[in-house]
Amino acid sequence: MLLMGFGELRRELPVAPLFRQTKEEPFYSLSMADAQGDDLAESLQSLFTNISSMVKSELQGTNNQMDLLEKMNVRVAAEYDDLGDVAAGLRVFAEQMKLKSGGFDEFVGQMDAIEKQVSEFEAVVSVLDRYVSVLESNIRA
Repeated sequence: MLLMGFGELRRELPVAPLFRQTKEEPFYSLSMADAQGDDLAESLQSLFTNISSMVKSELQGTNNQMDLLEKMNVRVAAEYDDLGDVAAGLRVFAEQMKLKSGGFDEFVGQMDAIEKQVSEFEAVVSVLDRYVSVLESNIRA
């Protein structure tokens, strides 16, 4: 819908002069002016009704968008609440795992000590293996 300013509207709508300004202009009677005034009033009434309808529709559309946005916000808030519950559960689980892993620290220390002893045994076995190899070669010779 094309909207015009009042100045443009005044130029577009025919307005009947009540008094003749020059001799070339036709003379309009009051009954003709009333008829044209009624047309103008009807046109203006139609214009204002259409503008009112357009504004009402725009406001209803905006209201519908706001309702949708509110519903979306409620849904997202519920999702975030659920995610918060999951995060709290994970935090509790991590704390429990940390406490349990603290009990394994003693065993990890024991395993490190055993690994060190195995490495020392391997070194001793390697030395003994070389010594046995030397002895075998001396006995065969």
